Amino acid sequence: MELKKRLEQFKKLEYEFHKEFYQELTKGQHPHTLFIGCSDSRIDAKTLFQAEAGEIFQIRNVANIVPRADEQTPHPSSLAALEYAVKILKVENVIVCGHSTCGGCAALRKMDHYLEELPHTMDWISQSLAISEYIDIKYPDLPEERKIIKLEKLNVVQQLDNLMTYDFLREKVEAGEINLQGYYYDIGTGTVSVYDYVSEFSDLLKEIAAFKEQM
Repeated sequence: MELKKRLEQFKKLEYEFHKEFYQELTKGQHPHTLFIGCSDSRIDAKTLFQAEAGEIFQIRNVANIVPRADEQTPHPSSLAALEYAVKILKVENVIVCGHSTCGGCAALRKMDHYLEELPHTMDWISQSLAISEYIDIKYPDLPEERKIIKLEKLNVVQQLDNLMTYDFLREKVEAGEINLQGYYYDIGTGTVSVYDYVSEFSDLLKEIAAFKEQM
């Protein structure tokens, strides 16, 4: 189907039947959740949450990565969206959503293979390279397909810790003003696992951090 026809159908079948709702949206946005997800076209926050327009503010990138505050290479686009969601929109929830069969995580396992063809992508996902290498050391006998799944999940946990390096977010999480969670969405089963940012991950994150320092 042509994109132009889809736009025409939106106006005719969606907008015209919900005109008052869309006109109300012109007064401003009041999303309750910041969704940090992968750019993968199969991941749709609106579908997962059964949400309407205006409910979810989104940051989308390859492998749902959040740069740390102390990252040597700044990434102002991601930080600007995070800052705006927390300080101006005052979202109640910040969610990092990873997923099964993530191409970004799979590429982390073959950095050398893609480095020449996808230099910008490799530069971006290299922020999570230590997690991939940690898995090789920690689980040397694990089949490769299981290592990728573990990477997809640990990558989500790492991003929660990365988010907490920003004072303006950490203070609100610690004050109970923001609910910080990680999700792992299994596309094939429709199952969503939820990880709360609590002390249960502290030992794991410390172990990964110590591993990074040894690299």
